Amino acid sequence: MEVRARILIVEDEWLIAEDHAASLREAGYVVVGPVPSVKQALQAMENQEIDLALLDIQLWKEMSLPLAEHLKAKGVPFAFLSGYSDQKLPPDLSDREVIPKPVDAAFLAEAVARLCKHTG
Repeated sequence: MEVRARILIVEDEWLIAEDHAASLREAGYVVVGPVPSVKQALQAMENQEIDLALLDIQLWKEMSLPLAEHLKAKGVPFAFLSGYSDQKLPPDLSDREVIPKPVDAAFLAEAVARLCKHTG
């Protein structure tokens, strides 16, 4: 049996997080989390191996940009999720895909498949 990518989901809205997780599990991926904060994401990464991550840009009281910088430094592929069409990213992260929310299961699975092509 093929081992599918382990995907960290960082999303602070529980229903959205669970919807994304269920969609990806149904597509055969292993989901780490979901977690609602940068701190919990870093803890999850210490305790579990991940192959890629999906990051909501604007979390409840913080932005996920520090986590994105950490993932980039470690060479872990990631994409952002955002409900804001005008979301601006810092120049060093502007090359990352921003998946618009709401996102349907098929589009999310396609985005994850693209990210998987960048995993070792």
